[in-house]
Amino acid sequence: MRIELEGVEKEYRSGGQALPVLQGVDLVVEEESVISILGPSGSGKTTLLGIMAGLDRPTRGTVRIGDTDLTALTEDGRAGFRAAHVGFVFQTFHLLPSLTALENVQVPLELSPEGGALAAREIRERARALLARVGLEERTHHYPSQLSGGEQQRVALARAFVTRPGVLFADEPTGNLDRETGAKIIALLEELNRDARTTLVLVTHDLSLAERTDRVLHIEGGRVREEVRR
Repeated sequence: MRIELEGVEKEYRSGGQALPVLQGVDLVVEEESVISILGPSGSGKTTLLGIMAGLDRPTRGTVRIGDTDLTALTEDGRAGFRAAHVGFVFQTFHLLPSLTALENVQVPLELSPEGGALAAREIRERARALLARVGLEERTHHYPSQLSGGEQQRVALARAFVTRPGVLFADEPTGNLDRETGAKIIALLEELNRDARTTLVLVTHDLSLAERTDRVLHIEGGRVREEVRR
């Protein structure tokens, strides 16, 4: 799905004063492309990702994914849109500790509009197939506490793709992993994303990872500029 931001600004209020975080961001991410967003801590990377995903609203400006204007939707409307069209991978995995790997992967599909039309067996089999795809077919009934960090992030990848999202947002997906494990996770993310033909937006501090994407954006002082490649 295509993402378009026009005149996006975000500010917070503190002591009666406006604190700008994003300033006049205009951005188009073409369907099925892969982009990375780089910037120092506190530069607004995560704020920008949250606004692009409909987790937050801009103070001014518009955000569209496909034909949908997210800024025109209510909070419930945005939540419904995310359930149907958006996947997430986070630095801290966010697995539910009381659920097995298989159950964690099933949750987004069960809550999605598509999941309401599927039998429990179909949901279970799709989740199981994705866990096998990420190399965890023998760990489906393990709880997060019984999995390594790399294994937990593989579960998170399977969970992100189980709804077959049009857009996937990944916020520092290797931030809690050692370099070798992180490299394996990124290779797996690239493989899954290529096969699913999903638009991928990646926030990272890793320059080597950013260089593997179609476009590299830098954010600083609330403004976004594109890296010129030769």
